[in-house]
Amino acid sequence: MAIDRQESPYRRGNRYERLPIPMVAEHCVPVDAGPVQLVVESRRLTNEIIDETYLGAVRPTVHFDDFGASLHVCGTADGLEHLRFDCFENEPHYHYIEQAVGANVVVRIDELAVGDPVDFSLACVEHHLPDMLRNCGVAGLADDVAGQLDRVQAAVAVVRELMRGTPPLG
Repeated sequence: MAIDRQESPYRRGNRYERLPIPMVAEHCVPVDAGPVQLVVESRRLTNEIIDETYLGAVRPTVHFDDFGASLHVCGTADGLEHLRFDCFENEPHYHYIEQAVGANVVVRIDELAVGDPVDFSLACVEHHLPDMLRNCGVAGLADDVAGQLDRVQAAVAVVRELMRGTPPLG
């Protein structure tokens, strides 16, 4: 029996009716992966950055200061970010980004269950990217990726080295 996710009490993560904080271009290294571009960023996130980005509309209830490698999955044709993996030191998580409605779902990476956040993120891109993109509402891009998985997998080898060598901004 299929479960209607709209009516199910189970939530994959926390949904926010806004897009995530944009990447900082000067901290990014893009890697071509055919229909998608994989962008590695050395990223830091603080309460001040959150406040500045959302002009005070979002007030974290706890002090937030975290950093690490991020992996952005962007469509090559549309240039938009559809997935993000923030492999932060303290609170690793990933985002399903729904560009069409300006929202995103943030899912915590449970490193006790899945191990290293970088390895988990790269495995998601290598083995589950089409399904994850479909969940973001970009079925056409998901189909393109499914037809060119060899290009994505080749790019992951480059991305792995970049993410392992990303200097922390902490």
